[in-house]
Amino acid sequence: MMPIDWIFILPWLLFALLAVLIVVGVPIAMALILTSFSLIFLDPRLTTWVLFQRMYSGMDSFVLLAVPLFLLAGNLMNAARITDRLITLCMLLVGHFKGALAHVNVMVSMLFAGVSGSSTADSAGVGTVLILKWLNRCDHPS
Repeated sequence: MMPIDWIFILPWLLFALLAVLIVVGVPIAMALILTSFSLIFLDPRLTTWVLFQRMYSGMDSFVLLAVPLFLLAGNLMNAARITDRLITLCMLLVGHFKGALAHVNVMVSMLFAGVSGSSTADSAGVGTVLILKWLNRCDHPS
């Protein structure tokens, strides 16, 4: 068992190590990995089996599986030109207003969210098309 003082000092040591690694210029992801691996060496209660078990349980999530599939759904809708058709429909409905592209963006996002059910797919699908349209119309700030 660890002494009671060590339990209170260990988190501060880990934060200090993380801060030093970030200040030195180590990428944040690697700094987090190195800091978490150093905990295994500092705390004798932790074994490599616990590490692998926690890593697997962190990856065993349907949410993590859903995000790439929603991105795939957005890209498939782009490839099938569904996004362009939604933009054309919304441009016909609100294209005559001032700031039409912003209104079109909101309407297409509403319709796209109804089709895909995901804001991630909405960003992947609609964002790539509307950013190009925005740049082609020269509405971007200089």
